[in-house]
Amino acid sequence: VVGLDGTGDSQDSLLSRKPILNALERIGISLKSPDILGQSIAAVWLTATLPPFAKSGQRLDITVATIGDAVSLRGGILIMAPLRGPDRLVYALGQGPISGIPKGISRVDALPEEELANLPIGSRMVASVGQVFGGAIVEREIILNLNSRARLYMNLHSPDFTTAFRLAKLINQNLGFRSARAQDAGTIEVSVPDSYLGNTVELVSFIENLEITPDHTAKVVLDERSGTVVMGGSVRISPIAISQNGLNIQVKVPTPNTQGEQGALNEGEILDASVFMLKGGADLKEIVNGFNKIGASSRDLIEVLKAVKTAGALHAELVIR
Repeated sequence: VVGLDGTGDSQDSLLSRKPILNALERIGISLKSPDILGQSIAAVWLTATLPPFAKSGQRLDITVATIGDAVSLRGGILIMAPLRGPDRLVYALGQGPISGIPKGISRVDALPEEELANLPIGSRMVASVGQVFGGAIVEREIILNLNSRARLYMNLHSPDFTTAFRLAKLINQNLGFRSARAQDAGTIEVSVPDSYLGNTVELVSFIENLEITPDHTAKVVLDERSGTVVMGGSVRISPIAISQNGLNIQVKVPTPNTQGEQGALNEGEILDASVFMLKGGADLKEIVNGFNKIGASSRDLIEVLKAVKTAGALHAELVIR
């Protein structure tokens, strides 16, 4: 990466100096490492995802990450570089301006501790990783002739035994008995009927347009970088007591007290500025609302949810990103 404003690799780093010297020498410019002053270049590692059925000339996004001691890639330009597969063959060529780096400081750890604690979670993104949107051009295709297939294997995005069974049953109802079979929770085996031989693409299109009701499992997704919490409506919490950074949440078993009786536990009751009480079996949405009412941060909520899952009181799959 070139064009950095003093935030690239230091002169002690040969990771970037040696390649740039070789590149200049190939165009007839002979220099030595000490002749390259400033920190305007950085050695980087490139990654990209080659999607199925990608064609020559199609553009891909590139993720760029420093591998030297550069502190920021903001404002830099990636010079032409090959992107190779595990077989060492070149599948795409990448080049272009780097973007996707948050504004602000180049190094978060340079801030005083008290300022660091008050930073929004999104501000903790590092400036040593960026994107080149549409910066790679596919040079090599992976050839796959679907129309020559007599058997297909379809994988579910979210493996589930009930969903797999429902889909196989629906395919059989539309294509004929034993056309499809669920191999496991995530794979459906489909035998191509005679009427679709040589035209498998039409068969896949037909199956894609079949409508089923997938079996939903309770799931909570935590994005620690942005502080985002996404949950389904069926997530439940067992009775538990939680304490985090001076905040207290108690989920208790409901009592048979009559309405208005002293000591009865009201749903979502706030006892003081740092204590929030819920009935046992409350859904996760009520806990999130409780955190918002007592002014807790998203970081506190994420740490609490991880602890509740570890304690076995969160009845849902926890996905952390």
